[in-house]
Amino acid sequence: MKLGIVGGVLQGMEAAYLARKAGYQTVVFDRWDEAPAFSLADESIVLDVVKERKKAMRWLADCDAVLPANENMETLRMLDDMFRETEVPMLFDLKAYEISSSKVLSNQYMERQGVPMPGSWPECGYPVVVKPSGQSGSAGVIKATCDADLQRGIQKVRELNDEVIVQEFVEGPNISIEVIGNGSEAAPMVLTEVVLDNSYDCRMVKCPVDGITDEVSRSFSSDAQKLAEGISLRGIMDVEAIVKDGLPKVLEIDARIPSQTPAAVYHATGINLVERLVEALVEDKVDPNCPRHGAAIYEHIAVDGNVLRFCGEGAFSEVRRPRIEPGLFGSDEMITDFEAGKKCWRATIICSGATPENAWARRTRCIHDLMEQNSLITVGEAEMHQ
Repeated sequence: MKLGIVGGVLQGMEAAYLARKAGYQTVVFDRWDEAPAFSLADESIVLDVVKERKKAMRWLADCDAVLPANENMETLRMLDDMFRETEVPMLFDLKAYEISSSKVLSNQYMERQGVPMPGSWPECGYPVVVKPSGQSGSAGVIKATCDADLQRGIQKVRELNDEVIVQEFVEGPNISIEVIGNGSEAAPMVLTEVVLDNSYDCRMVKCPVDGITDEVSRSFSSDAQKLAEGISLRGIMDVEAIVKDGLPKVLEIDARIPSQTPAAVYHATGINLVERLVEALVEDKVDPNCPRHGAAIYEHIAVDGNVLRFCGEGAFSEVRRPRIEPGLFGSDEMITDFEAGKKCWRATIICSGATPENAWARRTRCIHDLMEQNSLITVGEAEMHQ
């Protein structure tokens, strides 16, 4: 299998990493010549598929399948148009993505499907979350506890030239699940817990999720499957929720290859979501079997000088020419640009174990050894003892 991956930053890194684990040959395409996924691929091509359509078509037609791993709508629409002219399968559902990339449209869709969601403003009262409709990740997201905060959040979103979404702020475990569909049926995969930093950017993923009941897990998986099958998903979709009072309230959907959670799933269970996606859209085989026989912690760090920070994926994306380092500082492996003596570097640390407690203990030892061997101090020391 030769997999073309269009996009070389966070999603592209995730796709290249898992494709390598599946034994696929990978070619990463990106317009940026320092895209970090390039160093994780077998081949890298600096190319703007929008401006160089004919050249892109020649390269992509040589692949067995193509996986878009970016959120640039112009690029995604161009790819969708291009692949109507070829028999090479594209592992992406543009129609579903157009719904999920707008929180206005996706909220309307989720309401029609009857899944539990955070309350609407102003009926919900404070605190609320103010966020832009069309931005990715944590961009433009703030918590508002009063009218002044609310107005600041609204102004911030308007400065992004986006529509404003105001919803109930829900506290509780932040959980996520991927769903894979072939257009006629969809299968929910494995639940993960997403741990956010102070700017609502993901800094850690835990698999499995601690502290939720089987009933909550089944309910969330069922809602995710309903949302995927309701739009006849032909691809992969990430569904995120927060659990409050035993009820998973769905925050958002994203119909594209996610970053972070699939690698945690892989190290905890052995399930490779890129491999499952290929099976669904190339072989028309949707596998609902999701054994859960282990646990994993996936975490981003940034080192600057002698200071280590536990950071979100935005800071980790500053990594340059990352490589996979098995066993580094006692981890399963790290995705990192670390070199002995280097003053500034980034890493994603992956540690697994038979149980969540085993995985956490291994993660703690890894952080300790990393800091001791590199003479580092840290901010947020208490995070190591949660």
